[in-house]
Amino acid sequence: MEKHKRISNKQFEIYMEQLASRLNEFLRKNHIRIDYVCPILRSGAVPAVYLANKLNIIKFAPIQIKHIAYNDGANGYVDLFEPFKSMEINKKEPVFLVVDATCASGESSRICMEKYREQYPNCKIIFICIAKKYNSPTFEDLTIFEDFAYYYNGTNNYTKDKCKELGISYYVPLYPWEILEQERNHPDDLENNIFF
Repeated sequence: MEKHKRISNKQFEIYMEQLASRLNEFLRKNHIRIDYVCPILRSGAVPAVYLANKLNIIKFAPIQIKHIAYNDGANGYVDLFEPFKSMEINKKEPVFLVVDATCASGESSRICMEKYREQYPNCKIIFICIAKKYNSPTFEDLTIFEDFAYYYNGTNNYTKDKCKELGISYYVPLYPWEILEQERNHPDDLENNIFF
């Protein structure tokens, strides 16, 4: 069973300040301005708002791709919300800041970034998350910049000693706005909690 550890509001703020600082430095050095903050809902909503306020980015284009466990035993990803019909972008190379809290397998993050790329083939994508599972894939084929605050063990099943040796967290993050029981049992994945 995966072990969860709650991140305090203070620690969340520290992580977000570090991420905002590094992102701001990248933007400044490369003379880039972000057009839209794109939280991956639900997990990315809170960190996306933090970054938007910190960096004074006004426009949002959230997206929601969700893993679903269907009643018949099948499972997969489904688009619950895409912002593209409400966006009017005439810029040749719009810049999207895609934000999530935790990147585990990276599948939903990749799907989201590919959706933006399908709509805007010349866009530039920046990806930020707080925690990233150790050994999870990077998105260098889709992004111009990718950053995260720390690695965590996740499904790697490393011991506490091995995690310490690797400099990664043994624990799966539990953010201040998350409920432990829901993170353990994933009722948000169940078909009946999504389609009713």
